Amino acid sequence: MRRHDLVWLQATATYTTPCAEPGSAAWLALDQWLAAGRPLVAARQSAVATPVQLGLSLPLARGRQRLSILVEASQISEVRPPLNVRQCLAGLPAASASILSALAERIEASGARLGIYGSLAWETLSGEAYRHAASDIDLICDVADLAQYAMVLDALRQAVADFPGRLDGELRLPDGQAVAWQEILMLGKASDKSVLVKGERDVAVQPLSGWLAGLPPLMLAA
Repeated sequence: MRRHDLVWLQATATYTTPCAEPGSAAWLALDQWLAAGRPLVAARQSAVATPVQLGLSLPLARGRQRLSILVEASQISEVRPPLNVRQCLAGLPAASASILSALAERIEASGARLGIYGSLAWETLSGEAYRHAASDIDLICDVADLAQYAMVLDALRQAVADFPGRLDGELRLPDGQAVAWQEILMLGKASDKSVLVKGERDVAVQPLSGWLAGLPPLMLAA
């Protein structure tokens, strides 16, 4: 399980949240969400193995309140990667959907995986309104080698230029270390500059070149 993964709980799961009192509106919204069979999202984990830390954002009608949920690993029934782009296109204008679809095709052709998280993903999962006029679309892309990394950055750069709204998100290495790809685009070729690296359990600042050191030039076939 990695950050942004979709996590389903068992029907009989017990959980806690420090964000809402039992019986409060937010607590009842969480209870209803889970009763509908919807997933939560994996958050950054603490150094201690348990409990597992998950998250839920409530819709616009509830102020998009964010809830942190704690649950034992034994209460989890299924874990899946973030939604793919095609699963999230139905609620977008045709022009936006076309650009994202082309981006997904280009990235997936390289062997990298492109997913959606954030408000558009919550909207797709629930059918409720999460986005407003200034909302961006969050893309998480997993790359396995430097060739994929270069191709993905080029594809994202083109999509940003063409897309009528704002795109954001992260590039993630196989070890789970991720950096905001908009930050990378702004740096250009300045690989000695520092970036914020978001891990599965911690956050650190390091040179972009240091973050990239974990990627092989080309992924070897098994």
